[in-house]
Amino acid sequence: MGASSIGLECRPRTIHSTFYDVADRHPERVAVRDGDRSVSYAAVAADSRRIARQLIARGIGPGHIVPVASRRSARLPAVLLGILATGAAYGMLDVRWPRRRLEHFLSRMEAPLAIADPGAHDGLANAGLPILTVDELHHAPAGSGPLPQVPADSCATVFWTSGSTGAPKAVLSPHQATTRLFHASPFLDYGPAPAMIHAAAVAWDAFSLEMWGMLLLGGTLLVHPADVLLPGDLRLYIRDFGATHLFLTPALADVLIAGDIDCLAGLDCLMIGGDKPTPTSCQKVLGAYPEMTLLNGYGPVESCVFATTHRITMADALSARPIPAGEPVPGTGVHIVADGRTLPRGEIGEVALSGSGLALGYLNEPELTDAVFATIAIDGEPRRVYLTGDHGHIDEDGRLHFAGRRDAQVKVSGHRIEPAEIESAARVLGAPRAVVLPLPDAAGNPRLILFAEQAEAGFTEERLRAELKETLPAYMVPARTHVVPRIPLLDNTKIDKKALAAQYGYTA
Repeated sequence: MGASSIGLECRPRTIHSTFYDVADRHPERVAVRDGDRSVSYAAVAADSRRIARQLIARGIGPGHIVPVASRRSARLPAVLLGILATGAAYGMLDVRWPRRRLEHFLSRMEAPLAIADPGAHDGLANAGLPILTVDELHHAPAGSGPLPQVPADSCATVFWTSGSTGAPKAVLSPHQATTRLFHASPFLDYGPAPAMIHAAAVAWDAFSLEMWGMLLLGGTLLVHPADVLLPGDLRLYIRDFGATHLFLTPALADVLIAGDIDCLAGLDCLMIGGDKPTPTSCQKVLGAYPEMTLLNGYGPVESCVFATTHRITMADALSARPIPAGEPVPGTGVHIVADGRTLPRGEIGEVALSGSGLALGYLNEPELTDAVFATIAIDGEPRRVYLTGDHGHIDEDGRLHFAGRRDAQVKVSGHRIEPAEIESAARVLGAPRAVVLPLPDAAGNPRLILFAEQAEAGFTEERLRAELKETLPAYMVPARTHVVPRIPLLDNTKIDKKALAAQYGYTA
């Protein structure tokens, strides 16, 4: 059997040069719509070039990271393109974050200035650096002079991600990491006139999926200004503005699908990413809308947005096996490795990613960068990879399948156990969502605690535990099982494991 390595490279481009090419071809097409306000590709291009020249006059250029504290808006794309056209990178900051957190991130980026919405200006007042508002940049004089040539492998954006030590890491993502998804051979056929709802948190890489996925392909970005996306909002975007594409985390998708699945009517594509898709929700969507593309996307932020995708079928949703993570997107290699070597297909090991999607590393953290961005031999040639910490295997059809996390694996009574397998079993038995936490007992030994959302009135702890005993070997049956009305979620709609443990009296 061949080695577990799949994927191909693609020609790198910068984000702004790709956008300008699209704007030249479709100058009058609507690039961004925010309620009644529409902005054409030509207007965004002109505004961004003017903003770039103003930033250059203020000393911004290659090597800088410009903090941007802003909500989603029709004016924001031109600001970000203007920053990129100077050769600098942008670092999005969520205006909802506490002031001390904002100031910490500002100091990490060591920027000569920051850009903010007028309402966020006060939150940055103690940062000790000049602050320009988005409105000021849009009303600045035109300026003149050439814009610099920017390499595709230079940093374009900074993503903030949780660190194992509790301190957030700043992931430095290059232009080519984004453009590999949307240039030449996009990972998805978006169709001739796509329109995508723009509702992701600004500091998350799903923000890039929505914004650049539209603006680098000639689509229309439909800005959702509120913090919460409700069923009524979806109906409006689909009916009045022709929304065709939507991205949701599985947790948010579960809520919308369970509460009002009709609000998805009219979409061409629903993308799900950030966690494992819920099979029961996928069954409902595919049953109600068999022509809709339901896409599972996997990708750590260190490989920007998606590394693999899989079009979910009804057979996937009905299978006892977890839904596949899928095949590599363009410009991405997926490898299964152990002890510095690639494993044959079918064997489980750590998922390693390579290609133009990889981050440059972590800002000012060389040791942490070296620990997870390694060089290994692939097909006899040295290649830089990101070691994800995820375990999985590649099947004979070239699809990636997960087998849990390296750091989530636990040992109980001498057995190595992946909680993902138990969670999958609970979902097959009917739980809409399930999570297993390895929590210590009084002696400090790990024990498996299962939390499963209630699916129906008869879905009791006793029934679930009895059926798990019929499904799993004895050593994998959780020590305790809780059927809960609703699993608590974080702001990014992932499961809040700490709150869940505390709610039931456990110490995480």
